[in-house]
Order: sequence, then C-alpha cells, then structure tokens
Amino acid sequence: MSKFGTMLQVGRTFGLRDGMLRLQYELRRGSGLISWRMRSVQGWDSWDLSEIAPGTSATRLLETLRNGSRPFFFSNLHDLRTSITELSGADGEASTLSLAERILSGDLPFFGRLSFHCGFPPQWFRNPTTGQNVSPHQSWTQMRFASPVYGDLKFILEPSRFLFVYALIRAYALTGDQRYPQAFWSAIEDWSHHNPPMAGPLWICGQECSLRILAWSFALHAFANSPATTSDRVALLTSMIAAHAWRTAQTLGYARSQRSNHLISEAVGLLTAGTLYPELREARLWQSIGTHLLHEAVLDQITPEGVSHQHSFNYQRMILHLLVWALRLGEIYGVPLDPDVRERTQAAFEFMHTWVDPISGSVPHYGSDDGSLILPLSSGEYHDFRPLLQLGAAVLDRPALKSGPWDEAALWFGLKPRVLETPDPNPPPSPKSGYFHLGDGTSFAMIRAGRYTRRPFQADQLHVDLWWQGINLARDPGTYLYNGSDPWNNGLAGTAVHNTITIDGCDQMRRAGRFLWIDWAQASGRTYSSRDDARIDRFEGEHHGYARFGVIHRRMVQELAGVGWVIVDDLLGSGEHSACLHWLLPDSSFTDLSCDASNISLQCGLPSAETRIRWSILSSVPGNSMLIRAGKPTWKSSPSETPSPDVQRLGWESPTYGELQPALSLVHQVKSQLPVRFITVVLTDEHCQINSADDASESPRIAILKIDSGRESELYRVNLKPEAEPKTRSATNTPKP
Repeated sequence: MSKFGTMLQVGRTFGLRDGMLRLQYELRRGSGLISWRMRSVQGWDSWDLSEIAPGTSATRLLETLRNGSRPFFFSNLHDLRTSITELSGADGEASTLSLAERILSGDLPFFGRLSFHCGFPPQWFRNPTTGQNVSPHQSWTQMRFASPVYGDLKFILEPSRFLFVYALIRAYALTGDQRYPQAFWSAIEDWSHHNPPMAGPLWICGQECSLRILAWSFALHAFANSPATTSDRVALLTSMIAAHAWRTAQTLGYARSQRSNHLISEAVGLLTAGTLYPELREARLWQSIGTHLLHEAVLDQITPEGVSHQHSFNYQRMILHLLVWALRLGEIYGVPLDPDVRERTQAAFEFMHTWVDPISGSVPHYGSDDGSLILPLSSGEYHDFRPLLQLGAAVLDRPALKSGPWDEAALWFGLKPRVLETPDPNPPPSPKSGYFHLGDGTSFAMIRAGRYTRRPFQADQLHVDLWWQGINLARDPGTYLYNGSDPWNNGLAGTAVHNTITIDGCDQMRRAGRFLWIDWAQASGRTYSSRDDARIDRFEGEHHGYARFGVIHRRMVQELAGVGWVIVDDLLGSGEHSACLHWLLPDSSFTDLSCDASNISLQCGLPSAETRIRWSILSSVPGNSMLIRAGKPTWKSSPSETPSPDVQRLGWESPTYGELQPALSLVHQVKSQLPVRFITVVLTDEHCQINSADDASESPRIAILKIDSGRESELYRVNLKPEAEPKTRSATNTPKP
C-alpha cells in the first residue's frame, strides 16, 4: 500500500472527532500556547492558599481534617489495625512492614513487582535502570516519553506516582510508627521543592497528575492525626493538589482523543479534588467536569458486556480501581453520578470475575500491561486480582469471594465484603464480548475472537490461554517495554509471540506505528456443548486478518472433560504459504521429546506440580519444529533449519513492565499449498494417550483415549486432513473437525 493510502487508513482509525481533538492539542503545543499558559502560573506563589482558597486558613484546614467533618473512606486506623492483623496473619504483617522498611531505606517498588534503589526522598529525575537523568528545568511541553538522553520516561515517572505511600500507610496502621508519616511529608516537601508548578518534566501528563491527587489524598487522611501533619504541611499539600487539578484540566482534549484510561484517570482526579477540597476556588467546576467526563468515558470505553475497549486485563483493573474510588466517594458525599456509571462498572467487574483463577487469583496476562497497580492495598502478588474483586463486591454490594487477606482493600474503603455460603456461579462472558471461556474453575481456556470497533493494541486474534490447577500452561507474553530499543519497542504486541498462527511471517494486521495497527483483523466465534449436554466444552471461530493473502484461519478448541485440550487449526484458501504455529509455555524442563516430519511430542515438567504436561503437535503436511528459550533455539527438528527474524522475541515473557524472563516457545512451521491443518493436543492426565489410525476407507485420523482400570474410552477423534474450502457453518449443526 502507498504511503498516502496508509495515511488515509491512519486517519480513519482515529476518526474525525478524535483526530480533531488531537490536532487541536498538537497545534496548541507546537505554537507555544500551552507553554505560555503554563508559565502564567509557575511558582508556588501563584498557588498560595489565599489565592486558591480565599477565606480559608491553614489552621482551619487541619482542624477540618482532624475533627471528622470531612469524611473519607476510612476513619479509625485503630479499628483497621485489628482487622488487617486478623486478615493478614503474621506472615502478611511481616511482609507489609518489610516493604515499608525497604522504602525508607530507598528501595522503591516499581510496576507492582520490581524494586530499584532511588534513595529517600527519591531522586525524582533519575532513570534507575540506566542512570540517566532528565533535566528538572526541561519544559514538559517539549518532551516525549522516550529519549536517548533519559531513556524510557516511565521509569522516571513511577516514583512520582507516590504509590509507595500506600505501603507506608498500611505499615502505619499496623504499628503507629511515626517514621512513616514523617517520611511521607519529607517526600512531599522535597517533591514540591524540585518540581515548581507546571515547570518541569514531571508535569508532562494529566494522568500522572491525577494519580498523585489520589495517592496524596489517601495519605493526607491516613496521617491526619500524626504530629508530623502540621497546618503548614496541609496547606502545602492542598496547594499542590489544586495545581495538579488545574494542570489536568488544561489538556483534557488530549485525554479525550485517546479514548483510554487516561480520560477516566483525569476525570476521577478532578472529581476527587473538587469533592474533597471544597474550599478551593475552582472546586465546584472541577467536580462538575470530572462527573461529566467520567460518564462520557465510561459509556464510551466499557461495552455493555463489561469489556474495556483497550482490551487489556491489567488496564481494566486500573479502570475498575478508579471507578470504585469515584463511586464510593460519590456515595459518601452525595455526588450525583449517573446510574449508567455504576451499571457499566458492575458489568466490568463481572467480566473480570470470569477470568480470575480460583487457586492463584491470577488472570490471563492478556493485553497491554504498563505495570499499573494504583491501589496496592493488600499483601497479594501483582497478578492477584482477588483484592480487586473483593473491593468491587463491597462497593457494588455484590456477593464476594471467600474471606481472606484479599479483603484488606475493601476495609480501607470502609466496607466489608458480603460473602455468601454458596457463591453464585459466574456466568460465561457474552459472545459479544469477543472472549470465550471453556472449562471449569480449575481447568479452563480463554479464547480471544472479537470484532474491533476501536483501534486494537495487539494483533492476536484466536489467541488461546490454557489454565490447569492454578498454572498458566499456555500464556500471553505480556508487554515488557513500550519505549525500548528494537525489538523491545512494544515488540510483544505482534502475532508471532502469541498462541496463534502467523502466515508468511506477517502480523494479522499491518503496523503503522508503535501503538497503531491498520487493516484490523476481525474475528467471530461461538461456544457450545459437543455432547448435547449442559457442559460447554467446544469453541469454534475464525478470523480474516490474512484475507489480503487469500487465507482464512479457523480454530476449534475442544475441552477434554478436565484432562486436557485439543486445538485444531485450519488454514483455508489457495496458493503456497508459510504457516507458523506458536505456543508460549512456562519456563520448564522437557523430556521424552520425539518428532518426525509432521509431528512433535514432548513432556514438560512444572516446578509446582508432580504431573508432567504432555504436548503434541501434528500437521497435515511435513514441517519443522523448534523449541526456543530466551530468544535462542534450544532444540530444532532439522539442524539446518534457519530461525526466523522473530526468534529474538520468542521464548520470553514479561510479568510486569520492565521485567523480562525466560519462557519456552514451542513452534511448528510448514510451507505448503493450502489447505493445511495443525492439531495440538495438551494432556494433563497420565491415563490418556493419543492413537493414530490410517485405513484406506477413511482420512488419516487420531483419537484421544483414556485407559482406566483396564477399560478404554475414546474422548475425541479428529481427522488429520483439513477441509478443502472455507464454508459457513450452520449455528444449529455440530461441526465435525
């Protein structure tokens, strides 16, 4: 396609409204209009309490904070201490206090899982991964989020989110140790000294400003009765919050053009500033803007089925944290939020509940992940979504999970989850969601097959996640970096690293930028019972991302009654094509590896399970197989086989932003005239086996058998030859792979 044609598609991707909002922002930025606006309020003198909140004194602010006339989510830390101690137990309490001590010594948490030594108060302008610094005098209006001078700005911005204060607050609730509020106020004073209003790089993003408003407000109320909380410090923080709300309001056009969690964050930040600090001159305006934009953003970004249009489970957690904050604040202060906001929030929680593994609390690591965990109010792991579910259940008055340490977040919101003796079964997601669920609580598959109406962030239609007894057997690689050097500039968003098929070495969609895809791959699918009983055990769907090559990818996933899965991939069309099937497995040992030209078989050992998982891939035509770990082949079926250029991105997973660790990529590649069929069999039960049969009267086929107490039963049978032509299947007929 010509450059002009690509530009037209990019324009259509953004649309007229969003394109005009973004153009307006860039014109204001490029012309210096935003810079002039920022310079007009630089310096803390512009934000003196007498200017921003006339008629209010610092002493009155502190009195209001301490006498309970300004309610917040929680009120009595002593009562919280007892409840948190009971929930967390000795190990949880020790973990909380250990984290707080590491923070005081200068080791700050990053992106939910990592830690870097930044000093305390932190070195606000230093990139801890490279040692580079951004100039504190550089105007944010002339900056981007990556530069050879300072690297990936996300690593510099993370300490200024002040997420570390939640750990100090939790430790303070447990111990009453005055070092924790003193540390918070030292960090506030240091930040204000080095970051005068609107002047430096840390003011670059309205979303970052809004997340600071939330963290600072939470800490202000938690430390209200500490001797370290003086009237002068409260006045300073009130001025800082006012400055951040004003800064956020200046670039809302940019946030609206993104149609992402940026707008929800900024709406909640403005709503919070306008509600908790009514003395501020612009409080009523900010509350009104925040309320209006939150309604706009929620209806625009969350579907009636509860799915975020960003198609990221971690971003959806971030959005839900913001929404329960807004709903709870609105409930306490009588802020009239539209009922639609609550309804969509509830739908989004129910959707997320579908995917939470009951053993580990984790969810499929699906979609973009920038390491955001904006309300770290429990001792759970970064990928444990149970604290989110309990908090949502409490705020929305819905049935909760069984009580556990994950209840703590709800307690901080002044609520207790309502646990049912027998929890209601969570219904599977609607087919309209574009996500399909097979299996039960301890063994399930997630299949992605949806239609995009908003720009996608990954090219991964028909990706499959497999979960068994709390272990993610077939997984998504995560994100790693948005702003790294090639191939780590959002390099894990492409097709080749996901559990699907790549044709001719190309992504399902064309890439037009680091975060921009055109020629969107659209997919459809359905689930049903293959045995005409109540158990939903089969998915069937297809996508047309390779229609430009004359190829349709059709996938069937069959759950085998809790003992494994069969995945059948048909590539339909004409002509000769290269096709590569990829599966990302946990980093593990493998044994009993055998192969011939058209199949590969291996067993994977898992550190946390005695059972060895058996993987087999068969294809209708001869091909080559490869195991790749950490970007390097560890085994090849053909010694002369040359790895593809994608190999450096294979065999990796990123548990959170900035973290990369080895995994195991299992790939099988063929080059043939179409049609072509791949069959993947994953078995978790040692009593199951694969039998093949090839007689003259039938197509070659395989059968999965279970042998128990000498009795043999057939679980599934499938032909090795694909269908010759794509055709529309009747919704009432059971397909015969």
